[in-house]
This record gives sequence, C-alpha cells and structure tokens, in this order.
Amino acid sequence: MKAALPLLLLLAACAPAPARPAVQSFEGSARVLLTVQSYRLTYTEDPATHAIRGTLENRSSGDAFRAEGTLLPGPDGDILTADVSAGDVPRVNATVFGFGIKDLPLKAGAQLSGTIRGDLLRGSLRVNGFRSALTMTRVR
Repeated sequence: MKAALPLLLLLAACAPAPARPAVQSFEGSARVLLTVQSYRLTYTEDPATHAIRGTLENRSSGDAFRAEGTLLPGPDGDILTADVSAGDVPRVNATVFGFGIKDLPLKAGAQLSGTIRGDLLRGSLRVNGFRSALTMTRVR
C-alpha cells in the first residue's frame, strides 16, 4: 500500500484541472428601424449544459443588457439563442383622459438568435416584434 501512494499522488497531479469557461466576444452591427446600431456580445458557456450568460452592449447608445440562453452544436455551426433583458430599469406610469400606461419599461428586452461559423455570427435581433439582421465577428 505504501508503494501505491506515490503512484496515486503522481496520477492525481497529472489529472487535468477543471476547465474554466472561456469568455467569448463578438462585435458587429444591426440596422434597427432606420439607424445602424453597433453591438458587442460577451458571454461564457457552460460546456456541460451549453448554457450561456453574458451581456449584449449597444455601443451606439451605451446601454448594456443581460443575455442568457444556449449555444448548441448544429450541422452548419453553433446555434446561439438568447433572451436579452434590460434588468431593473425605470418604468412609466401615466394616464391621459382616463387611458393609462402602467409599469411599462423604458428599455425593451429582445431575442437574439444566430449561427456561429468560425469567427462569424450571423443572425437576428428581435426587439418589440421587429426583427433586424445582425452580423458580428469574433474579437480576439
């Protein structure tokens, strides 16, 4: 048993350390209604569950949004789907002539979807029902 202990210690030292999720970043733009908006997506992936968590930053306005979703392997590349939320933002409560708006967030959430092939992410950003084509490239 004493002879096996050094061998076990040697094997334990050679075992790979658990991999820490690597941070992925993509930058690009989308035409939202009439203007081109610049975006940066930064996320980490849990390889066991394919879940992603990160932020989508609108670099044109300076706003940052929380992004959570999945990154699943597909036949033509990795398929990214994420819900984008503004988190705790100010809300509007107003009435005009008896008709009102209650608890309406000033910043809307969105859905981000696309396919990653190599260093290119092509997809769409859907905000308030309007879909905008989105193209991003990986930042190294």
